[in-house]
Amino acid sequence: LGGLGHMAVKFGVAFGCEVFVISRSKAKEAEAKAMGAKAIIPSGDAAAMKEAAGTLNGIIDTVSAKHDVNALLELLAPRGRMVVVGLPPDMPTINHFAVVQRNLVYSGSMIGTLAKTQEMLEFCGEKNITADVEVVDMDYVNTAMERMAAGDVKFRFVIDINKSLAL
Repeated sequence: LGGLGHMAVKFGVAFGCEVFVISRSKAKEAEAKAMGAKAIIPSGDAAAMKEAAGTLNGIIDTVSAKHDVNALLELLAPRGRMVVVGLPPDMPTINHFAVVQRNLVYSGSMIGTLAKTQEMLEFCGEKNITADVEVVDMDYVNTAMERMAAGDVKFRFVIDINKSLAL
């Protein structure tokens, strides 16, 4: 439940979907539920992953770190879809048999056209969808990078350039 993930939750809820967050643990469950998610599926809990197997119609994979994509595919119901928007550092190995046998769709998306972007922004305005951010000054950037590496950031850092330029 990070920078892209929290936005995926907000969009899913606004579209009327029943949203589950897949996260390493339940540490961010309160935040996920506050955004409208039904629950967290902890990917670090083998029993929870087994219980959730085959139950999801779709997954938006927003993770940009190395992770087990095949474990996520196991969560999809037959004819389920996974859309990848986060790019991990290494190319994942996909279990093609799982994709073919269960008729899954695995696809990716980077960015839409200007018209689609405008449509998304208008939808955000109508539904009051905003990004949760922590605004930092330019002199805090190194600390922010260290915090990101340690996983100590809620959603997104935004650098206040205007305040930094005013110095």
